[in-house]
Amino acid sequence: MTALALSSQLPTGRLWDLDLVTVDGRLLVVCAVEPSAYTWEPSEDRWTRYRLDMPYRPDDFRAMIGYPPTSNDKDAELFTRVCAAVVDGRIVVGGAEYRESFAQWDLTSGAVRVHARLSHGGTGKVATVWLNGQPFFISCSDRTYMWNAARKDTNGATDVEPAVLYGNRDTVAGIAAGTLNGRPVVIFGSYKDSVAVWDVDTQNVVREFPCPVPVADVGLATVDGLTRVVAAGGNRVILGDPDTGVWEWEGPIDEDSIEFDEEFDEEDKEEKETAISCMDVSVVGGRPVAVTGSKDGRVCVWSLAERRLVHGPFDEHHGREVVGVRVADLDGRTVAITAGQDGRVLVWDLEQS
Repeated sequence: MTALALSSQLPTGRLWDLDLVTVDGRLLVVCAVEPSAYTWEPSEDRWTRYRLDMPYRPDDFRAMIGYPPTSNDKDAELFTRVCAAVVDGRIVVGGAEYRESFAQWDLTSGAVRVHARLSHGGTGKVATVWLNGQPFFISCSDRTYMWNAARKDTNGATDVEPAVLYGNRDTVAGIAAGTLNGRPVVIFGSYKDSVAVWDVDTQNVVREFPCPVPVADVGLATVDGLTRVVAAGGNRVILGDPDTGVWEWEGPIDEDSIEFDEEFDEEDKEEKETAISCMDVSVVGGRPVAVTGSKDGRVCVWSLAERRLVHGPFDEHHGREVVGVRVADLDGRTVAITAGQDGRVLVWDLEQS
């Protein structure tokens, strides 16, 4: 049985996105709260605000705005997407907003580490992925880029130029990474109802196949000993074979608990306020699970091995859309951490008996 373990309210502003890092054994939730970054430490229920420097170089700022930056232009102002990693013991955050190019900062000092070219344009989905034991940031702009989180820009050094991946900010809804047939891959879920598998070594799409749901998020899971793509969208979580592109389970089984409404046509259903907005995939007690958040604030837990919804919907805690969910270890227990537009961060104990 899943149970709510902790709840905390952001001190101010609107919560847009979250990621997780672990520093000295302490789990921290990193949040995008325009225009600042915040961390929340669950063990002490402590919020900390961080100011981030303006990411533009003076010449770029002048070219964009028409005048050189002044003392009033020292802070980043548009920060609604966040990804985070620990590099050499320090927290590095990446992010931006739909009107801003992607950048990376040292969180504690607020100093800019890397900034994308202005030609990349504004930023959509961002994510932290781990490949071959190294952290990378993926940002979706005019194209989708992958940045080595450990590399720092020094006057535009070429070694921080990102790899170009699949899609762009107008198509990519979900990002996941893992290993497929012994090779590192990144999975992309598209708003246009498709899933693509991108091979990191060859830097090519090795498979792209249609998805029967409007994709909100994707993941990779081992189910019955086989690697499966997990896609979430609408009111469904589904499993697919990344080798063949065949979808094996087009859930949910328990439709009544998800409140399907057949009075809407298919186009309306995709826009319903109950649609899934985010997902994370993990293992709880040896079982693969998916945890989803929805536009109306609901949280659900799905058993991928049993192909069914097992806990929830929990709809009494988040008052607005769930903008992010991550599964992690907290004090030796597997938990799901959800963040909502209402500014609340909730910790769900997935091992509650």
